[in-house]
Amino acid sequence: MTLSYEKIFSAARGLYTDPKELSLSTDDLTEIYTERLNRVVGDTRVENMFLTLEMDDEVQRMEFALNHPVSDGADMRFVVRLLSLGMEIEWLQPQVDSVLYSAPFIGSAQEKKILDGHSNMINRLNSLKLQFNKMIRDHGYVHNSYLEQEG
Repeated sequence: MTLSYEKIFSAARGLYTDPKELSLSTDDLTEIYTERLNRVVGDTRVENMFLTLEMDDEVQRMEFALNHPVSDGADMRFVVRLLSLGMEIEWLQPQVDSVLYSAPFIGSAQEKKILDGHSNMINRLNSLKLQFNKMIRDHGYVHNSYLEQEG
């Protein structure tokens, strides 16, 4: 199956809003998104889901076949959801580690607690990673050769 990067990028843009990114040129934004997509696909758990996977960053397209395909439409929707969620995680990780959320604030303990967004960002990141891992796990549990064999 053929999938354009733009379809994945569009789904990823719908998951988060970053005004700084939107102010970049189209070429810079495409380069950033392509790097994130390649990091997600480079994850061993993601790579192992594919029977074949060929990515062409020049034409912004990927050819793939899942190890356990369901249907063209279902496979396409699953891959777009999985990769866009992975791109959201790749976007959020540096945000969590940024000085804005990890720098100590000056003030009383109560003021620090009110202004502390770092723990909320960590919780959000962990929640997204858990959701990502569950998508991979659930797809493997439901669509595998063991369950598809006849008794």
